Amino acid sequence: MKEITKNTIKRIGSAVVFLPIYAAGVVTDRFYCIPILLVSTIISLVCLWEFYQMADRGKEGKAFVFEGMTVGLIINVFMYLFAFGRRFSIPVFFDYGDPRGIMFFIMLIIALTLFLQLFTREIRGATYSLGVTVFGVIFIVGFFSHIILLKSLQNGVYYILILNAVVMINDSGAFFGGVLFGRHRTGFAVSPNKTWEGYISGLLFCVLAMILFNFIFDYFYQVRLFSYPAAGLLGVIFSFMGNIGDLVESVMKRDNDVKDSGSIIPGHGGMWDVFDAMVFSMPVFYYYLVLTGAA
Repeated sequence: MKEITKNTIKRIGSAVVFLPIYAAGVVTDRFYCIPILLVSTIISLVCLWEFYQMADRGKEGKAFVFEGMTVGLIINVFMYLFAFGRRFSIPVFFDYGDPRGIMFFIMLIIALTLFLQLFTREIRGATYSLGVTVFGVIFIVGFFSHIILLKSLQNGVYYILILNAVVMINDSGAFFGGVLFGRHRTGFAVSPNKTWEGYISGLLFCVLAMILFNFIFDYFYQVRLFSYPAAGLLGVIFSFMGNIGDLVESVMKRDNDVKDSGSIIPGHGGMWDVFDAMVFSMPVFYYYLVLTGAA
């Protein structure tokens, strides 16, 4: 019990320190919105680095860390240019809407990685090394960097804040629901201690929170983000995608025999442990907004 209390205190302390910094980077429009680029770059690259360290199997294969991190940085920069380049009249040598710009740099880095594999490493583990490198960049950096695209929308700040809040509430609701009411285990090999009661509790809390936040923004700030049926649907989507993000990270941690992705955030573990649900939720939310005409 004492250990649980200590861990809870660490988690609260970390939230008190890091949440204001994160929120400030999301909210501010100053400095050409560079803070949101820094937020996305730092979080996604730290998560990527943790993934690469976790997936290191020595002679059996390991990621090309420098090359993967370089591509991750480029993806964040291009996301920023696509989202804010025209708004701030940033001169570049390609059209902001032309995907060939980012593809050129990605192909260049992949070609360099293949060259390094051919001439600097042994044949054994080549497939694993290349696969881990590319997968990490696409899944972690490519997905999470959609926070920049969300920020660029008319109500982008509200979208990001409500997404973060609802996903955290889903996680907390699932935890306490499982502790208080958990009787029937899901049977998922990746997370055998999770219960259906926990997932259902998280879902209910997520839907109710989404509707409540939508009401608060509508009533107090005169910002109508969604209809209430749409808010309820998004609550279901966020709960589902957040759980998937958590389970995906759990799969990879179990496969590599680690408890946490890192130790950078006291009480939480690694950066990826904190943002695993957001990695999945960010792009899903953005493309939902695009498809429904909100973007």
